[in-house]
Amino acid sequence: MATTEEMRALLQTYLEAYRKKDAAGCAVCFAPNAVLYSSYSAPVEGGNAIENVHRDWLSEGGGDKTLDIVRAGSDIESSWCVARFSEGDPPEEGFSLNVFERDKNGTWLIAVSSLSEYEG
Repeated sequence: MATTEEMRALLQTYLEAYRKKDAAGCAVCFAPNAVLYSSYSAPVEGGNAIENVHRDWLSEGGGDKTLDIVRAGSDIESSWCVARFSEGDPPEEGFSLNVFERDKNGTWLIAVSSLSEYEG
């Protein structure tokens, strides 16, 4: 089971790639068969599709994105977290629910991510 610190480390790797506008770097944080649901695009599945959607998003900005885990949990086979995100000026804010699974090498990757915008 992933600890909150392991999830935070993976999200930090993702965030650093996002801030550098590195779509491929973002995509490697996801499992090869991962699914991404978002209010910003149609659902996408697989590394290439996740990289492509990030390329689209990053063409619009991203250098100031923040991610903070607000809740997390785990069991023997998988772990999950809810993270609050913000980017832009004025900021677009929302939440992501992420499910993490280990790959065959024991590395934690995002298997499912669901993003939702928050207007509050």
